[in-house]
Amino acid sequence: MTQHPDVQKDKESFYQEFTLRNAGFISDSEQHTLRQAHILIAGCGSTGGSVIEVLVRSGAENLALADNGSYELNNANRQNMVLTDVGRAKVDVFAERMLQINPHVAISCHAHGITPDNVDELVQWADIIVDAVDVTGRSGLEMKFLLHQVAQRQHKAVICGYDMAAAQYVPVFDYRDEQLALLDNLLTAEDVATLDPLQACARLIPDEFIPPQMFAELERHQQGKDYTSQLCLAANLFGVLGSTLVLDMLNGRPVCNDNYVDLWSLMRRPQADVQTDEQQQQRQQQRQQLRAWANGPGGDSDPFFLDRSVRHYQPPHLPSLAVDYPQQRLHQAAGISAYAISQRQLDNTISRQLLRFAFVHYARVGFINADQAARGLLHHEPLQQLHDDDVHIILSDDNNGQLLAYSTLKAPLSDSHRFGDSQRPAFAVEQAFGRDLYQQTDALADLPLAAVREIGRVTKAELDDPATNARVGIMLLHAYRLLVSQPQYGIRAFVGDGEKQVTLRNLTFYGFNPQLLPARQSLLADDHLYQPRYQGRDVRPFWLLLEQLDQQRANDVSALLQLDDDTLLSRLASSRSNATKELEAQL
Repeated sequence: MTQHPDVQKDKESFYQEFTLRNAGFISDSEQHTLRQAHILIAGCGSTGGSVIEVLVRSGAENLALADNGSYELNNANRQNMVLTDVGRAKVDVFAERMLQINPHVAISCHAHGITPDNVDELVQWADIIVDAVDVTGRSGLEMKFLLHQVAQRQHKAVICGYDMAAAQYVPVFDYRDEQLALLDNLLTAEDVATLDPLQACARLIPDEFIPPQMFAELERHQQGKDYTSQLCLAANLFGVLGSTLVLDMLNGRPVCNDNYVDLWSLMRRPQADVQTDEQQQQRQQQRQQLRAWANGPGGDSDPFFLDRSVRHYQPPHLPSLAVDYPQQRLHQAAGISAYAISQRQLDNTISRQLLRFAFVHYARVGFINADQAARGLLHHEPLQQLHDDDVHIILSDDNNGQLLAYSTLKAPLSDSHRFGDSQRPAFAVEQAFGRDLYQQTDALADLPLAAVREIGRVTKAELDDPATNARVGIMLLHAYRLLVSQPQYGIRAFVGDGEKQVTLRNLTFYGFNPQLLPARQSLLADDHLYQPRYQGRDVRPFWLLLEQLDQQRANDVSALLQLDDDTLLSRLASSRSNATKELEAQL
C-alpha cells in the first residue's frame, strides 16, 4: 500500500505538522514536554484504553503499556477494539493502532501486565503513571496496590480512573509529595488481601462520588452477579480527563486531587430526577448501607496469591555489578563471577531483586506461609529485614549478567557479648528451636559473639544444564570460604540450620565439617512466614568452627570448576555420596 506523503516526512517535520492544530492552546514548551515524557499506562481496558489514543493524538511519543488481557466480544461495548481483535492481546492492538496514527511513537508492550518483577523498572522509567488496572478481581487489586507502593517509594505521580454508570471519578495521588501516604491511608495490605474487590474499591471512592445508579449494581453484585456493568460513555470520559491531567501535571500546573464528572447528573434536566422526601431518605439509607459494607470485615486471604506472584518470574540480569562493583568481586572462574557487597554499599533496587530471587525460590519449594504472604502482599522479604552490615554474596553469569545464586552473610549480632552470655541477642536458629539450643556447645561458649555468624538466604537459579548448575553450587561454597577467610570480618564459627540432604550435605562435601545437633520441633508460631520450612522436613540445627575447615578438601572441590562437564558430574556424584555418609555417621 502506498504511504501518504505526510508519513514520508522526516520526524521533526512530521511532528510539527501532526501537532499544528494544538498551537495556541498548547505552547511549544508544553508540547515538547509531552513529547519527551515517559508515560506508563497500567491497564489498557476501559479506562486505560481510552487515554492512550488521546495522549498519542495530543503528541505523546513515549508510552509503556502494561496489560495481561486479550479482547473478548463483551469488551466491544466500551473498549477501543473491532471484531477482528477478539483474542488478541490488548497491548499489541494498541501498539499497532498508535503507530498508524504516529509512526514515530515509541511503545513498549508488557503483556503480563504489572507484575512484581517489572513494576520497579516500569515505574523508574516513567515520568507519570496512569493507573487503570482492572480491580474487579483480587489479582488486579493486588497489582494496583503494588503499583502505588512502588510509585510512592520512587516519588512518582499516579492518576487513577473509576468508571461507574455514566460517571468517571479521577483521583490523583501525587507521590512527588514525600509526605503523601500510600493511597491516602484508604487501604492496607490486609484489606487488599481479604476484602471483596468492590468492597475495597468502595473504600477508595468517596460517598459523594458514587452515582446513585451504582447502588442497584452493587446490590446485584452482592446477590451473585459475576461481572460489573460498564458503559462506553463513562470509560471514554477518562481519556479526556486523564489526558488533561497528564498534560497539566507534566508541565507543573496544580491540579485537583479529586475530579468527578457524572454525565447523567450534568446533562439530564433536573425536573426529570426530582426526588420525594421518601426517595431522598431511601438514597441516604443506601449510602449508609454501602459505607457499612465497605468498612466491614474482610474474609479469608486468597490461597493462590503466591502462585500468581511467582508465575512469570525469571531471574534478573545484573550487568551493573561488573561496572559498579569491580572491587567487590571475590572470584571469577568458569564464566561465573562471585561478588561480596555489603548492604550499605548496594543499590536498594538490586537488594530488592536479591530478596525477590530468594523469596520466589522459597515459595516454590514450599518454605513460605502462603496466608501470611497474602495478608502482607509480600513478594519478597521487606528491605527492613536487611542490616547495613549484611554482606550479599552474589553469583552472576559473565556473559549476560544473569543472577545465578545468592546468599547472605548476616551482620554480627553484638560486639559486646560472648556466645555463652545468657543476655546476648538470639540467632534466628535459636528463635526457631529454642534459646537453650547451644547451651552444651562448649566450643562456642567463650567466642566473642561478633565472631559467630549465621548464614542466610542460600538460593540458586533453576538451571537446565546440570554441569553449570554444579559449578554454580561449587562457586557459591568457594565464595563463602574466600569471604569468611578475610581478616576484617574476624569470623571463627557459624551456627544455623538446614536440610540434611541440601545445605548440610553441601557444607560437608566442601569440608566445612558441620556438627549436627539432635532434631527438635520448631517453636515458631503457626502464622510465622517461614514456619512451613520446618513442617515435615528433616531440618537440623548445626554449628561449625572455621579452624576445622578441611582446606585440602576445599581446594579439591574448587578445582572441579575447571573440569569438563562429564568428569565434573561424575566426581561430584561420588563426593556428594561420601558427604551424605559422613553426615549419617553423626546421627
